[in-house]
Amino acid sequence: MNILRKISRNRLMMLKLGLAVAFSLLLSRFFYVQVLESDRYLAASEENRVKQVELKPPRGLIRDRSYEILVDNRPAYSIYAIPGELAASDTTFTILSEILERPAEELQDVYERRRRGTFQKVKIARYIRFEQLARIEERKLDLPGVFYDIEPRRSYPAGVLAPHLFGYLGEISEQELEKQQSNGYEQGDVIGIKGVERVYEKDLRGTEGYRFMEVDAFGREVQVLGHLGEKLPYPGKDVVLTIDAPLQRLLEQIMADKLGGAVVLNCQNGQIIAMSSKPDYDPDIFTKPIPPSVWNSLNTNPDKPLYDRVLQGVYPPGSTHKIILGIAGLETGLLTPKMTFFCPGSFRLGRRYFGCWNKGGHGTVNLRQAIEQSCNVYFSRAIQRVGLQNWVHYSRLFRFGMRTGVDLTGEAQGLVPDSVYFDKAYGKGQWSAGQLLNLSIGQGDLLATPLQVAFFAMSLANRGRSFRPFIVKEKYDPLAEGEKTVPTMPDTVHIRGISEATWDFIHQAMYDVVNGANGTAKSAHPGQIRVAGKTGTAQAPKGDDHAWFIGFAPYADPQV
Repeated sequence: MNILRKISRNRLMMLKLGLAVAFSLLLSRFFYVQVLESDRYLAASEENRVKQVELKPPRGLIRDRSYEILVDNRPAYSIYAIPGELAASDTTFTILSEILERPAEELQDVYERRRRGTFQKVKIARYIRFEQLARIEERKLDLPGVFYDIEPRRSYPAGVLAPHLFGYLGEISEQELEKQQSNGYEQGDVIGIKGVERVYEKDLRGTEGYRFMEVDAFGREVQVLGHLGEKLPYPGKDVVLTIDAPLQRLLEQIMADKLGGAVVLNCQNGQIIAMSSKPDYDPDIFTKPIPPSVWNSLNTNPDKPLYDRVLQGVYPPGSTHKIILGIAGLETGLLTPKMTFFCPGSFRLGRRYFGCWNKGGHGTVNLRQAIEQSCNVYFSRAIQRVGLQNWVHYSRLFRFGMRTGVDLTGEAQGLVPDSVYFDKAYGKGQWSAGQLLNLSIGQGDLLATPLQVAFFAMSLANRGRSFRPFIVKEKYDPLAEGEKTVPTMPDTVHIRGISEATWDFIHQAMYDVVNGANGTAKSAHPGQIRVAGKTGTAQAPKGDDHAWFIGFAPYADPQV
C-alpha cells in the first residue's frame, strides 16, 4: 500500500510539474506576443482590417474646335478577383456564371490565364450590366475576394461617328503592359487604341489616386480611414480637336453611301477641319465587349469598314498629279506656257497606243489648256521631255512618298518610284518608257494617301508655304495652376525653289478647271465663292476607277 501511495504521489507531482511548465510556456508566449512582438502583430492585424483602394481618374473628354463634346464618359463596371482571398474557386465561378450568364469554364479560364500573383487583382469580366452588379453585391458573403471597379466607357453624344479619327478604348494587352508598367498601368486597365485615344493617351488618362478603407471579415468596406491619408485622382485633360462638328456631320452625310475618303484642311495653319473615311462603323461597338459574330462581320466585310482610307489607303492620285509634271517642266524650262502638243485621242509608243480620256481628242493644246481639260496625250509627251529624274525631284519636293506627320496613328507613306525602284521591281534595264507614260497621268507605281493629296492641295493654295496637318487644337486642364489651355502650334513646311510666275500659272490653270468653258470640274462651282481645283481618275486593278478632286477656296485668298 505504501508503495502504491508513493507511486501516486510521484505521478501527481509529475502532473503538477508538467502543468507548471506548460503554463509557464504559455505565459512566456503570451508575453512574447503581447509585449515583445506587439507592434508587428498590430501591423498585421491592421493589414487585414485596412484596404488600400485605387481611385480611378475620370478620362478626359474629346471636344470639337468650339468645345462641343464629341466623346464623353459614362460609368461602366468590371469584375475583379483577388486570388489570395477567394474561398473556393469552383463555387465562386459557378455563382458568377449564373449571374454573368457566361459559362463557368470560360470565366475560370480567363482567371487562370490572367492570374499573376496571390494578391494581384485579376479582371474576370468587363463592362457588366448594372443589374448583374447588384446581384453580385447581394451575394457578397458567398463571393469573398470578388469586387467591382468603375472604368471609363465612351459615349458619342454629338452624332459624329469618325471612328478612325477617335480610335477606341480596349483592355491593355500583355505586350503593351510590359512597356507601360513603369507608367502605372496594371493588368485589366483600359488604354487608348488607335486614333486620338491612342496618340493622346497620356493626356486623356489622368493620374490614379488612392484612399484607405476599413473592411470587415468578409472584405466589405465599412468606412474611410481618413487619418491614414489619401491621394485624390487627377482627372485627364480634355482634348480639343480642330474638327468643326457641323461640317464634320455634313461631310459624313455626303460620304455616307460612298467608298472613299475626304479631308478639309485649314490653309492658314494645317488644322484638319473635317475628315471622313467611308464606309465606317458605329464607334459605340467598341464601348462594350464585342461578340465574335460582330467582330467577324467587320473583318470579313468586303468594303473593309475598319480600314482608314484617308490615312492608310494608298492609291494612284491620277490626274491631280499632272500639276507636278507641269511645275517640273516650267521650272526646268523643258516646258513653256506657249508650247503645244496635238491630241488626236491617243498616243502611240512603239506598237502600243495610250488613249486619252477624250477619245475624240483635244486637238492642239498648251499646258494651261491641258490642265483645264486634263489631256493625257499632252502629259504623255511632256514627261518624255521632262524625264523621270525631274519628275521624281518635284514629286518629292511636294512630299509625295513621305508621311505628312499628322498626329494620328497608322499613316501610310505612299510611293514615288524612281530608277532604283524600277530596276529592283522589273530588273535592271528591263523597264520601259511605258512606265513613264503611266506616271505622267498619275498612275502606275505612284501611290498616295488622300491626306497626302490634301496636303499637296494646301501647298498649291499657299504657293509653297504649307503646314503639317494636325487634329488636336489644344489640351485643356481645368485644374491646372496658371494657364489651363496648351495650344498646338502650327508646324510650317516650305516648298522652296518655285518661282512666282509658276505659282501664278498653276493657280490660273486650276481656276480654269472649275470655271473654264472646258473645265473638267465645272460641277464643283458653288456659286458666289470662287474655287480652283483639279480632277483625277485612276484605273483600279479591280472594280470601278478611283475618282479624285482637290481644290482650294476662295481663289483669291485661300482658306480651305
